[in-house]
Amino acid sequence: MIKITNIKIYLLKYKNKNPVLSSFGNIKFRSSLVIEIHDENNNNGIGEIWCNFPNHGGRYRFEILKDYFIDFLINFQFEDPSSVKKFLIEKFNSIKNQTGDFGAFENIFSGIDCAAWDLFSKIKKKPLNKLINDQSKNKIKVYASGINRDEHLERIQEARLLGIDRFKIKIGFNILEDIKAITSIEETIASNEKYMLDVNQAWSLDNVHENISKLKNFNYLWLEEPISANHSISEIVQLNKLHKNLAFGENLIYLKKFYELDNDTQIQFLQPDLARYGGITDILDLGKNIKKNKIWLHYLGGAIGLISSAHIMSALNPDGYLEYDINENELRTKIVNPSFQIINGYLELNENYGIGFQISDNLNQFIDQFYEYRN
Repeated sequence: MIKITNIKIYLLKYKNKNPVLSSFGNIKFRSSLVIEIHDENNNNGIGEIWCNFPNHGGRYRFEILKDYFIDFLINFQFEDPSSVKKFLIEKFNSIKNQTGDFGAFENIFSGIDCAAWDLFSKIKKKPLNKLINDQSKNKIKVYASGINRDEHLERIQEARLLGIDRFKIKIGFNILEDIKAITSIEETIASNEKYMLDVNQAWSLDNVHENISKLKNFNYLWLEEPISANHSISEIVQLNKLHKNLAFGENLIYLKKFYELDNDTQIQFLQPDLARYGGITDILDLGKNIKKNKIWLHYLGGAIGLISSAHIMSALNPDGYLEYDINENELRTKIVNPSFQIINGYLELNENYGIGFQISDNLNQFIDQFYEYRN
């Protein structure tokens, strides 16, 4: 049995020079909420808890984690990492319903689940991806995301310098201005490159068909979340019947919805986020029940969640591309040892056990909040 004896929580922040723009609001600084769990033999596991938005969402989740979760995690024993999340869901189902705060609790469940899998794979003395699939390679292709529409030329060029040949641009602000930017992108894209469009749920059922029709002559690889994920599956199914090359999943909450989209649509790009909903456990379950080449993990956060996502993508869909935020963010580039690299468009992993990387000892410049509990 694995017994959790020590827990550390890090809330890290980095003030970016330029805000990340989206149709739902701007991200003025970057946050990363990381949980580190230790067992009796001082093996550790780390996981990232989604806290991108709103801007101070990380501090709120930090306090929930510290005030409510620690007491249940300390001395908890498990053999199967998936049992940790199952235990927490049972313990916190009532308070989650009482508060109506589904998102924060699900994000915390997910990050703890990732930490449990990291710890488990270290104890098993295997890299996480090879624990899941022993044929996994130590790298995964990435696509550049987080590209503000009006900065697409600069960001695409930055991505090219890393060997990246897929680029996702944020639209959904004004359809006429969007079309101007997409026209510019198509004039810029080389024959070996592709681009994707992310609407960030900005369009309504009243204008989505008209807006997509205006894009019919463009050659994008996919159009992501043109409508809110809160719409019923039947409405998404109907949208898919009329328009092709759609992508959904970042904001879908239940595995059931992914199964329904897989069964009822021709959507080829399903985009769960392991730091947000479900953790590694739910994504592995998803991989057992749908074609793995449909799983293209969404990720926009710090280094820990990105590296965890790279392991899962390399294990489940090695020919797919993992999302890589191209914007400046030192919480992605300067908080882990050893540092990771993007080489020829691939995020390079290693043969170390677990996710293969540890939290850096030099975090003082980034720490907003820190808490440690020792048994």
